[in-house]
Amino acid sequence: MMILHSKPTIDDSDINVVVNVLTSGHLEDGENVEILESAFRKKYNRKYAAAVSSGFSAIHLALISLEVGENDEVIIPSYTCSALLNPILLLKAKPIIIDVDKDSFNISADNLHKRISKRTKAIIVPHTFGFPAPIEEIISLGIPVIEDCAQAIGGSFKGKLLGNFGQLSVFSFYASKMICSGDGGMILTDNEQFIETIKNFRYYGHKKLHKYLAYNYHMTNLPAALANSQLQKNNEFILKRKELASFYDEYFDNHPLIQTDFANKCEACFYRYPVRVGNKIDIIKFGMESEGVKCGYGVLEGMHQMLDLNDNNFPNTMNNLKSILSLPIYPTLKKEETELIAEKLINLIEKL
Repeated sequence: MMILHSKPTIDDSDINVVVNVLTSGHLEDGENVEILESAFRKKYNRKYAAAVSSGFSAIHLALISLEVGENDEVIIPSYTCSALLNPILLLKAKPIIIDVDKDSFNISADNLHKRISKRTKAIIVPHTFGFPAPIEEIISLGIPVIEDCAQAIGGSFKGKLLGNFGQLSVFSFYASKMICSGDGGMILTDNEQFIETIKNFRYYGHKKLHKYLAYNYHMTNLPAALANSQLQKNNEFILKRKELASFYDEYFDNHPLIQTDFANKCEACFYRYPVRVGNKIDIIKFGMESEGVKCGYGVLEGMHQMLDLNDNNFPNTMNNLKSILSLPIYPTLKKEETELIAEKLINLIEKL
């Protein structure tokens, strides 16, 4: 049987809440969405929350709330998902792509300093793979920050929940994320004007003489009910992920061909368990699959590559793309399976 790279953790309590919505006859947005927004406000101690249809729509609406428009500059890392890049382009703004730090998956604060200009309207800061970014240093620059917690729901940094740092924080409930609802997202902020704008643009319906070119970005009761059920188990999920990561650490300890030590790993919530395995990443990935283990690339391509920028200006991103393999890690994975995965990876690498 194939060990999957990602897998949602669904139990009877999740199934029951979904069935309850299905039998209620109310699949539209409503009470379950309000319950989820309230739960996020309470968990993160933020004033306002808006549930949305995806992490992508959360980023798009967050940028709109900051009045990002044509020729404005928005800074993002290269080693990330295109869900950060595409909303910037949709708004006809200019993406400024920054390399990540060495032995890190997150945006380089040092490189960021050099790229801020009078036209910089926002910085999007993901906590990639659940490893905290240098968020405090970035916040201190005084540029509005959209904190991207899509891969870090429930994670923390210096005793403070990730999602409590940015002027706006965005979350994703995609099927493989820390909690899932099939798809969905959330935006948190303490700014009343931001949340008013977000709610005006979130959905084109429910209002007469709507003054905004609004989207179909709202969440409905069905995914909201599942997300809320999952949120209640978020801490439990993270404890399990950390336990599995510790097993991997033990298996790979001091192996000369497998690097597992990365920036801020001690505070990671392990959406992914990344390892650096040298430059034969494709051979290793497909070799593992032939052995019954699905692994991932981590990030498929750099954002600078999507804009045809010079690879030489993004050496750390390129190194990650060529050498980082993502191993299976999710709450239902068993210790024996992590041992099997580690054994197969070590055997494969040592044969190359």
